[in-house]
Amino acid sequence: MTVLLLLVVFSGLCLAMLQASAVHLKINGVRRFSGLLDYASENGIKRAWSDLASWIGAEALLAPLEEVRVDAMRTSGGEAFPALLDAALGSPFPRSLEESFEGLTWTSRAECAFGGLEDRGGYLRITAALRIEARGGLDGIRSRRVSVLEGTLGLLAGRLPLAAVPFYIRGEMSAGERSAFLAENGIRLPPKPGMPIAPSLVVSPSGVLPPDAGSLAAEALNIGVFRPGDLSPARLRQALGLEASTDAVPDGVYLIRNDLGLGGVFVQGDLDEIVLAVREDAQIAVFRAAGGLEWRLEWSPARSRTEFSSPEGTAAYDLVPLPILFVNGAIRALGGGAVGPDGRVEMAADGETPAVLDGVGLTIVSTSEVTIASHLILEGVRWQNGVPYAKDSTAQLVIYASGQDIVSGEATPGRIAVAADAPDSLKVQATLTAAGSGFEIEGAGKSVELMGGLQAGGYRGNGSGLTLFRDERAAAGEFPAHGPATADPQLAVYSLRALAWKEY
Repeated sequence: MTVLLLLVVFSGLCLAMLQASAVHLKINGVRRFSGLLDYASENGIKRAWSDLASWIGAEALLAPLEEVRVDAMRTSGGEAFPALLDAALGSPFPRSLEESFEGLTWTSRAECAFGGLEDRGGYLRITAALRIEARGGLDGIRSRRVSVLEGTLGLLAGRLPLAAVPFYIRGEMSAGERSAFLAENGIRLPPKPGMPIAPSLVVSPSGVLPPDAGSLAAEALNIGVFRPGDLSPARLRQALGLEASTDAVPDGVYLIRNDLGLGGVFVQGDLDEIVLAVREDAQIAVFRAAGGLEWRLEWSPARSRTEFSSPEGTAAYDLVPLPILFVNGAIRALGGGAVGPDGRVEMAADGETPAVLDGVGLTIVSTSEVTIASHLILEGVRWQNGVPYAKDSTAQLVIYASGQDIVSGEATPGRIAVAADAPDSLKVQATLTAAGSGFEIEGAGKSVELMGGLQAGGYRGNGSGLTLFRDERAAAGEFPAHGPATADPQLAVYSLRALAWKEY
């Protein structure tokens, strides 16, 4: 009886264990299938996101646009938005994917809708709502798992600030030719962590580089807009505060002063050197010309104080100038410097000394050509693992070679060059626009690190390399206040952001 009783007990225990094992296996099977479904739907979201970012880098960083489309957006954004995208980018939405891998299958669909816009005068900053829905499944299983990613697309439409275009070369190239161009010239366009849109090469034969710098000259001079060649000596003299005459303006550096306050700086003639430096809370720009002539502009935005020294003497103002240095001629050497114990400013070659004060957005225009002779560093830019980040900085620098004399209207080189005797490992933190012959690295064996953007009529590396990092402020839709704009209306996608991930 005892043996039979034990057999019954152990048999019951075995049956209970078998039942528990079956339940456990079933639960684990359900968990396994659920996990695989999760993986499949997650893959659908990730692949759709990657596809969208790749499409933006290849097709949507810049596209020509008709002015009428921009005007329609101003009056009825919601209705005009689909037509705007279709006209410039060729019906990019909805975007669908269907893929499988080792028994996992997924489909995804990305849709885009108008969210809102901000009118910035010459262009519109548009926010679009993005929705990506993915369905994941397993071969032979009817169940599906749904995941949804919600985000935003940032677009610009109109005559865009060129700082919004990371890398542009005038011309025509296929996708293969662009890749070959980058490889042959040693150009690297690495993405920054957290920025899904990496810089890439954009090409087009026309409509991007502005024809002249007349609008920036008008800003610097505090006068109405004019066309190059139409600015008479008498009118220019009046703007510069010189005595009335029809004679040509003498070569020199002029700080614009009138009833409106301080304007920018206008330079007539070539300069041997411009050196930018920071001293405590002040920005310094030193101008040197042939014959040992020197002018010095120092201003403090915090104290609203400006001092301008010239061969004729020194003047002080309780105002700050418009941060535009307009040179109607060439700049033979431009670089960042440091203030010595005697107060003299000389170029620095350490690659760490800031040249532009945090809070200053400086624009330097040459109607002929600019040669970069030393590092140009923005105050507040931090370095992490060898990558520059400007998110915490409010300093900005634009360098623009326009390719046309503002007074005579004659064509000029319109070139930006890195000097042959510049540091071999050169750091430049600026947006460079060379609207004429283009950008060139003189000499060979240099490594130029550019944080910002480059737009040029041509490119010559001469055996040197260029690494271009996108400024994350441009990726957030914030651009310098005074800079060149595209010649014709364009559409550009500048940001891609994820906001929420939902599972159903």
